Amino acid sequence: MAKMDREAVLEELRETCEHLGYSIRYEKGDFDGGHCILKEKRLLVVNKKFTIEKKIATVAAALAELGVDAIFVKPAVRELIDREREKKEST
Repeated sequence: MAKMDREAVLEELRETCEHLGYSIRYEKGDFDGGHCILKEKRLLVVNKKFTIEKKIATVAAALAELGVDAIFVKPAVRELIDREREKKEST
């Protein structure tokens, strides 16, 4: 994660989500998380119980699905998103 700390990375991911019109909600439950539309509101839901690393991976994977090619994303954050995209493509 280059030289950004984990909280800063998660914040950058949150800002990227907001730029795409999505807000993040942290909820308890038996799920991993992902993006959805609920009553015309774009949401990215993340399991509140996850470690910060898993929260970062979940948000980055959702952003990889949504696509961030048309917007500016800091290089360290784009690297995370690309890594999650590659994981998804290799399965």
